[in-house]
Amino acid sequence: MDESLVSNIDNITGVYAASPQLTSTAYVDGDTVFLYGIDPATYSSVTNGLTIVNGSGLSASGGNQILVSNSLASNLDIGVGSTVTVGPNSTGGSSYTVTGVFNPGTSFGPGARSVYVPLANAQTIAGKDGKVTEIYVKANTADDISTVAAAITSSISGVNAVTSSSLAATGSALSDTLTSFFTIIGLVALMAGAFGVVNTMMMSTSERTREIGTLKALGAQRGTILKTFLSEALLIGLIGGLAGITVGAAISFVLPSLTGSGAAGAVSSFGGPGGLLRGGLQTSITATNLLLGVTLGVIVGTLAGIYPAWRASKMDPVEALRHV
Repeated sequence: MDESLVSNIDNITGVYAASPQLTSTAYVDGDTVFLYGIDPATYSSVTNGLTIVNGSGLSASGGNQILVSNSLASNLDIGVGSTVTVGPNSTGGSSYTVTGVFNPGTSFGPGARSVYVPLANAQTIAGKDGKVTEIYVKANTADDISTVAAAITSSISGVNAVTSSSLAATGSALSDTLTSFFTIIGLVALMAGAFGVVNTMMMSTSERTREIGTLKALGAQRGTILKTFLSEALLIGLIGGLAGITVGAAISFVLPSLTGSGAAGAVSSFGGPGGLLRGGLQTSITATNLLLGVTLGVIVGTLAGIYPAWRASKMDPVEALRHV
């Protein structure tokens, strides 16, 4: 979009302020980053600004200033006052001074590899002078949001205004979809585990027919046989749960390194934008999750072992002794 559309939006009734932004990709000291060009004078008033953890934000005076995410600053070993080279490719660019380090609220994805520069600088780097990719708009009041969005869409050709509530609804729908997907995957895994326990216990019952017949001939009660096989099923579930959380914990420790600098280097060696992967995925292991894993293993194992145990307890001792 043309940057001149900002003044048109500013003139719409109900608009408190509008702030242009240009989103692109660039290179900082040879590493690929997500580049955001903003107007420092209006960005904070419209979006509430960035969470600066060190240094200060971009000044309205312009110049070669840059804000970097804390993850990127750590990966590049830079900080406030450092000088970096920013350009459209990995072999050239201009020198920029880091004025601040911000917390993007995530350690993975675009946010972890993001930088902010004045809008004019971003347009020069991206080769899109006078252009913007989005315009943030703040209404005078919450009641004006829908009216302002409709006015922007109807009065400016080729522009579609999307409200924050609709974005939140889309995000919520996506979250619900992902939750349902992973829930189904979990249920399938539980069913597969239960089937495995049932199969194991049925085979155990079949192979130990002579033992069951001998025990019953010696006076063992049905309850004793039932408890014996249920105990085995419970033990299988416990061992499976412990093995599962062990493997899960191991993956949780390895995964960050696979999505961090190591993965970035591997992708870059094949000519890909490996720098975008340097924000390592952070995992979390809690006592609640560990306990849940073991508990599910025990419950599934015990429930799956009920039928084989019941079948073993109902076995006719005379028929069983024929196998002795």
